Amino acid sequence: MVLENRVTVHFHSRYKNYFDLNLWQWRDFQEGKEAHFQHFDSFGAVANLTYPAPYFLPKVYVMIKTKNWGEKTSDYAIHREFGMKKTEIWLVDGDEMVYYSRQAAVASPHYGRRQPHAYDMAVNSRAFDHKWGFSGWLGARYSPDAAEFRLWAPTAERVELIFYQSTEDRASVREVFEMERGQVSSPDDHQQNTCGVWFATIPGDHNYQAYRYRIYYRKRTFKHSRDPYATATTADGKRSVLIAPEELVPTGFEVVHGAAASWRLDNPNQAVIMEMHIRDFSKSPTSGISPEHRGKYLGAIEKGTINQYGDKTGFDYVTSLGVNYIQLQPVFDHHQTFDDEGNYAYNWGYDPENYNVPEASFASNPHNPATRILELKQVIQAYHEAGIGVILDVVYNHTYSNRDSAFQLTVPDYYYRMTANGSFHNGSGCGNETASDKEMFRKYMIDSILYWIKEYGVDGFRFDLMGLHDVETMNVIRQAVDEVDPRILLYGEGWDMGTGLIPEAKAKKANAHLMPGVGFFNDDQRDAIKGAEVYGDFKRGLVSGAATEDVVARSILGSDELNGYLTPHQVLNYIEAHDNYNLNDLFWHLHPDDDEEIHLRRIEVANALNLLLQGMCFVQLGQEFGRTKLYPTGENGQLTQDDRERAMNSYNAPDEVNQVDWDLVTTNKEMVERLRNLIVLKTTDSAFSSPTFEEIRQKTFVNFADKGSGIIEFSVSGEKNYKIFFNNSGKNLEIQMTSIENCAIIGTNSKRFRLTHLELEPLTYLVLDNQN
Repeated sequence: MVLENRVTVHFHSRYKNYFDLNLWQWRDFQEGKEAHFQHFDSFGAVANLTYPAPYFLPKVYVMIKTKNWGEKTSDYAIHREFGMKKTEIWLVDGDEMVYYSRQAAVASPHYGRRQPHAYDMAVNSRAFDHKWGFSGWLGARYSPDAAEFRLWAPTAERVELIFYQSTEDRASVREVFEMERGQVSSPDDHQQNTCGVWFATIPGDHNYQAYRYRIYYRKRTFKHSRDPYATATTADGKRSVLIAPEELVPTGFEVVHGAAASWRLDNPNQAVIMEMHIRDFSKSPTSGISPEHRGKYLGAIEKGTINQYGDKTGFDYVTSLGVNYIQLQPVFDHHQTFDDEGNYAYNWGYDPENYNVPEASFASNPHNPATRILELKQVIQAYHEAGIGVILDVVYNHTYSNRDSAFQLTVPDYYYRMTANGSFHNGSGCGNETASDKEMFRKYMIDSILYWIKEYGVDGFRFDLMGLHDVETMNVIRQAVDEVDPRILLYGEGWDMGTGLIPEAKAKKANAHLMPGVGFFNDDQRDAIKGAEVYGDFKRGLVSGAATEDVVARSILGSDELNGYLTPHQVLNYIEAHDNYNLNDLFWHLHPDDDEEIHLRRIEVANALNLLLQGMCFVQLGQEFGRTKLYPTGENGQLTQDDRERAMNSYNAPDEVNQVDWDLVTTNKEMVERLRNLIVLKTTDSAFSSPTFEEIRQKTFVNFADKGSGIIEFSVSGEKNYKIFFNNSGKNLEIQMTSIENCAIIGTNSKRFRLTHLELEPLTYLVLDNQN
């Protein structure tokens, strides 16, 4: 197979001597060849080049020259984005920079008809925002008498609204309407500043109307885009759909806030959040869930399901475990891939396309635009009725595509962080990063968050790669959410990524002191307890024999000595999430010679430590019963290296890898029961959920945590006086008690410990009620 590696070159000459010019193209390790311009556009001459090779070429080269080689430009190195079929560049005579955006190129001082402000949306966004920003509502609104449409597209020369015959993906055009640009320029009052907004009001009842926008960048250059603010789409997500709000309310569904939302916590430190993926949750036949509901929204709420041994699975299992929140991996509309049979292929969903639309592949009928909305609302309602809040995993930090996203199509180069040459910053590692620090993307994030809260009744948000957002945006989101209900949870991944923001502006963990009310995943505690696997790099934690007692001790006291947190509820303790090896798989890698009993003890000790720390607690569904993603594909059931790597990053792995094996609930039933008891402690006894660091210091005391000892002992006072021990010393630990008369065993994974025999074997934990 040979790849064409296509490149389109636009060249602007100062002298306009295009008929005397051609190109020389080459790639690494091969001789070059002459090429020719094929046509002209408003920028200059255009050449469509190919660089045939048996593989993708990340970099190719070109120069512009006269036909007799009397004059030539510098060599231009063209960087190509993986996965893009074609790379388009703009070159300006006298300028050595390769531009990947026309807007950046025409702002070049060497461009003959220079437009110095053409690239302001990228490099001078404050001035751009001041001139064009708009704070009114955007999107589409339905009424039986008329439909209203608003699109913010300040750089467009013209916009048309297209209506389609039906909501089928390929329905033909029904009618085209010219939109009108707003006439009010009010840079100091963005509520009135309509000069960058396009409006259309179409009389009549347009329920279930599919539509798109045709945006003209220049007189004869346009692209079609879905509505960035769409709340419903066609099955493929490429066209927006307007639906009457009253048709999007399931029977019994109600959005409530404040005291009526009784499942929300006044003290977020009592939270035990369970992460789950809609498809993984019910895809396996072991779930006992109806075949038609497996991998679907409705599979997440089917009641009365059991595994082959008669134990609870699915919804009944989760609601009986004692967790008070579930966190759904992305349920917004994301990029769709299909297998050879035309079925939806597996994808975690971190490929955003339509942020305010539920994902189609989880719906029982993806071709009806309302079904996915109604069914996701049913999921949220069912968990609310069970007393459990629902948190959404949101991915505002990047989009699946930077070329045909609704953002880039409506206002090119604005919604992303761009470099001077028109390429995209890529702190996300996904090809782009959005610009939360720009007014209109910040507005978009706030509008989207509030939409999910007010329309779906969502109880919290987990921000993917939150460190790519800016501090001010996260604080403004917190303020906007507080106006609805301050108990709604906000937390995210505070990793320090990307170079598009200065360090003090990043919403990263190290800046937690700048963002009260926003939580952060506590990787310090995670690594200290269990160790870690990050991109195949392994390290050990306390439960694996590493001398991290000092870090664990600080975690017991709320982790404020590990990072500058303001309050304990900024701390989200966890030892397993969807990324990287599961706890079970990590321990088998670090300790391949363990027997089954020792292996399960490691898991239990790690889980117990995680649950008994101050701050919020996060678990992934299945870590309590030894969930694995190590699915063998080698001969005789052997694990291959590919199998191991797939388990480390299973974002697009087959269902066999990701689906939950519900039979493990029975296999490790005692382990599940012990974890359930610890969840009760965390969620009901204030001893493990102090609201301030001052209270933690008053109630919690680390009695022993000598580095290298493998032993942790601490006391916590609450409804009871708890004394807690963790033993990974490699030998039996003799518990020192002045009296055992008023003691009671609250929880332990030791099968031998008795109050009459105070010895705790290795890899065990013990929670005592010590009333002495």
